[in-house]
Amino acid sequence: MKFIIMVFMIAIIAGCGEKIDGDQMMSTGDILAKEMIQKDPSADLFLFNDRVYIRKEEIKDIDHLGEMLGEIKSNYAKEGEFKDLMSTKLLAGTEIYRFNNENSMDQVIVKENGKLIIYDALTEG
Repeated sequence: MKFIIMVFMIAIIAGCGEKIDGDQMMSTGDILAKEMIQKDPSADLFLFNDRVYIRKEEIKDIDHLGEMLGEIKSNYAKEGEFKDLMSTKLLAGTEIYRFNNENSMDQVIVKENGKLIIYDALTEG
């Protein structure tokens, strides 16, 4: 009998929690991007497939350029949600590429004003 009462009480308590709909959920990438911006407001980064990529260095060898993965859709507005294909510095339309002959997404290449720039994926923690 005590067991039934305890299960009933847990069900009531669990049902009384605040409901969070899909629009209120924050992605891991959104959280990580905001943390980086908080540490360095001038950070040059973007979000792609829930991974945050931060600017590393320019490269000259176009042979590294693989398939196009997508392009920047919008720029981050302070205090807003950081969404997929959103950037702090890169302009909308900037193209993102995979490294040629690479399966890993730990680094990507961005083509910005004719320059090729490596962006590294940040790891959590």
